[in-house]
Amino acid sequence: MTFNDYQFPPGTALYPPAAAVQQYLLDFAKDFNLRPYIRFQSRVEEAYWRDGAWDIRVAGQSQVERFDHLVVANGHYNKPYEPDLLGLREWKEVEGRDVTHSTWYKEPSAYAGKRVVVIGGGPSGNDISAEMAQVAAETYHSVKGFVRDDTTCPKQRPPPERFEAEGNGKFIYSDGSVDEGIDAVILATGYEYNVPFLSQVVTQRQLPTPEEFPPHLWNSGAHIYPLARHIFPISHDLPPSSLAFLGLPHHVVPFPLCEAQALAALRVFTHPETLEIEQEKDWVRARNDSLKQVARKVGGDELRTVCRLWHRISGEPQFEYRDALLRFAGVTKWLTDDWLPEMYAKKAILREEWSDAVRSGEGEAIVKDAKTKEDWYGVLLALLARRERRRGENAKDPVKPAGLRAKI
Repeated sequence: MTFNDYQFPPGTALYPPAAAVQQYLLDFAKDFNLRPYIRFQSRVEEAYWRDGAWDIRVAGQSQVERFDHLVVANGHYNKPYEPDLLGLREWKEVEGRDVTHSTWYKEPSAYAGKRVVVIGGGPSGNDISAEMAQVAAETYHSVKGFVRDDTTCPKQRPPPERFEAEGNGKFIYSDGSVDEGIDAVILATGYEYNVPFLSQVVTQRQLPTPEEFPPHLWNSGAHIYPLARHIFPISHDLPPSSLAFLGLPHHVVPFPLCEAQALAALRVFTHPETLEIEQEKDWVRARNDSLKQVARKVGGDELRTVCRLWHRISGEPQFEYRDALLRFAGVTKWLTDDWLPEMYAKKAILREEWSDAVRSGEGEAIVKDAKTKEDWYGVLLALLARRERRRGENAKDPVKPAGLRAKI
């Protein structure tokens, strides 16, 4: 998950805690002397495109600053998405009941002895429900695709259909089953894209647009559209080289992907003619068609499903996307190593094996000498070999080093 050519220090856990990732970023900023170029406590209130440049207004400052290009890299994990669930608002008004979003969750001790429903099947929902099951009297994990199952820990539930506040309170799930006496609900339901400072050029938080190429950029909350390569605006208001969005794709390995996007942005800023906008429109059309086919298979609101999936680039396609950006930018030394997609596909197995290694006291020894990318690849191979030994089985498909040279 690191930037290219800058690894975690030896001894870092294979799945590092948030504090280790924060320290990694602080070290990166220090080693590359980035702090002089960062202004903290400087919230941008408005970015206005005027006469071929950006007027930037910062909170608390009267002076407007002017810039040739704008990079929007404000993340998409700061505005919680809270679905409009029938009856939930009335349910939580009853004294003693609590509803919160996972963004505010820190640790489970406050829920000790309570009956808790965690809604959402992403990483946060999985982690929180697993933690909650250790302290709560009852933990129910409500996820689309789950069926009611009381034999698991936490107990599994289908998604909620509605809530009834009266009496002991009822949770009615999509299969018609009911739970009562719930004390707390945690909404692990994700986040919305939020760029309020771009109100001049982005239609903010509206229903999905049916237009393939609307006159303005469109923020549905689930995607920003239309963008070339998930980065550059296709809009009547702006030239593509004026603005770059970094970090919109999700279900990806973020640091190296954002690094590739930054290189592509730099290429377009310095050589605008390299981005052939008609070809980019063809890509947008093709992605629309592909996602509409997916939406029709799953049913429901087609436009909303397309919005929700637009910036999702999970699995091997993220490496193809990343490499395409790197080739576009002319930086081929950082193309994906041949072994990485294979190891990424085994991430659930590797996480399970790493957790077991940590429990048995072996984790520190496995990573203590890992300094380079090659060393970390060795760590992954060692964990897979350990899994085979621990299960006492011969590998049906032995893992062989795939080589560290990327294809150019």
